[in-house]
Amino acid sequence: MKKKFIWLLVLIIAFSLVAVGCGQSKVQVEVQSPEEAAKMEGDPLQNLAIKEKQWLGSLDSAHAEIAQSFTDWEQGKITKEDFMNQLKKTNGRIKSLIKAYDLHMEVNYFPEDEKNEAVYKDGLSYGDKLRTIVNNFIFMSTDGILDSETKELKPLTDDQIKDLYKNYMVEKYNDYRAKLEPALKEANKK
Repeated sequence: MKKKFIWLLVLIIAFSLVAVGCGQSKVQVEVQSPEEAAKMEGDPLQNLAIKEKQWLGSLDSAHAEIAQSFTDWEQGKITKEDFMNQLKKTNGRIKSLIKAYDLHMEVNYFPEDEKNEAVYKDGLSYGDKLRTIVNNFIFMSTDGILDSETKELKPLTDDQIKDLYKNYMVEKYNDYRAKLEPALKEANKK
């Protein structure tokens, strides 16, 4: 009988603690749509520069992963299939960056006259170009290029992938990045 009484007492205390605890803490969480979350106030060029700096960090990380995988493939440490799988895995991150840029430009008014300013035209616009060349490199390497005669995707040879890597992921990437970086600093001075 004494054991039943103790268990009953323990259950009553436990239920009261749960009831008191549940009643006290009611935190409301405000859920924003992606469009609301992407909306920024202030100067459009500065806002784009802020976002481009964030995106560049993510893009540089993806670029470094691709570079490491490419080097490993070229040195025979991994197979071509492993390299292709790494590219496909990285592709999701690149697509997310492209979508984030598209959403930013959609919900944040960017006047046409701002697009004619040198800081945008000769700098900030290269952020979008960087994401595009990485995306294009991944697509062409993994899926191939359109054959003009058959109108079907034709896989690239190993040598073609290596040439494409040098052209897109080394030369163009470094060139576009070198044009973007000064614009990031310049836009924040405004």
